[in-house]
Amino acid sequence: MKTILIIDDDARVGSALQIRLGAAGYATIVATDAVTGLSRAVGIRPDLILLDISLPGGDGLSLAHRLKNLPETRRIPIIFVTAHQDAILRERTMGLGAAGLFEKPFDAGELLAVIGHALGETGMFHRPIACFDYERSAGPPPARVASATAKKILIVEDDPKVALALALRLERDGYETVVAYDALAGVNAALREQPDLVLMDISMPAGDGFTVAARVQAMHSAPVPIIFLTASNEPSLRERARGVGAAGFFEKPYDHCDLLAAVHARLDA
Repeated sequence: MKTILIIDDDARVGSALQIRLGAAGYATIVATDAVTGLSRAVGIRPDLILLDISLPGGDGLSLAHRLKNLPETRRIPIIFVTAHQDAILRERTMGLGAAGLFEKPFDAGELLAVIGHALGETGMFHRPIACFDYERSAGPPPARVASATAKKILIVEDDPKVALALALRLERDGYETVVAYDALAGVNAALREQPDLVLMDISMPAGDGFTVAARVQAMHSAPVPIIFLTASNEPSLRERARGVGAAGFFEKPYDHCDLLAAVHARLDA
């Protein structure tokens, strides 16, 4: 059983998180201030930390910085939660390598999904022969068989529902996925994970998709295929995507089978 340390001074938030996480199969520990949170993180070494930014005895950002510089805790994923709506906070948390940032009140289902991805609780399965619309089918999905050689796809998308739906489809189709929710997290994930392909939204917090694409390509000796996704129908975006050598360009809402076909063409040729 994975253990999650909740560091939040609001007792109601802490209790609600304990109930939700316990129901999802996680063990939980709670700390209500920065000093206790640091002590428990070092002593217990949880699998993940949920960290409020405003805390007694020190702020969450400073605490995260200390955790990332201690050998006992530097590899523990941190997801920030905050009542503030400050755009600079997102940049600062991503600069610390955060696995996510949620503004209170947050959607518990989305938080659980991000926790699952941060803990690597995603499957790698052989792909079905043909594209299959799971959402519209009344039957069960195809059988899943573990694959040790699955290609890795990085999804950079600021809408958690869109990102996690994409991850589910791609995992059902045999790929390993990594999800990032803004530009800075996308760059960090590309450096850390070395993906075989990137699915990238164009409009996102902390930067745009074209800037991220340029940084991703600069990190790798060989070009990484990038498929852009956008809700805009602005013709100039398609031209810019073509100009940076994009492997594909899809306007939302797109046909999932067409997107999977484009992914297959780049990774399975």
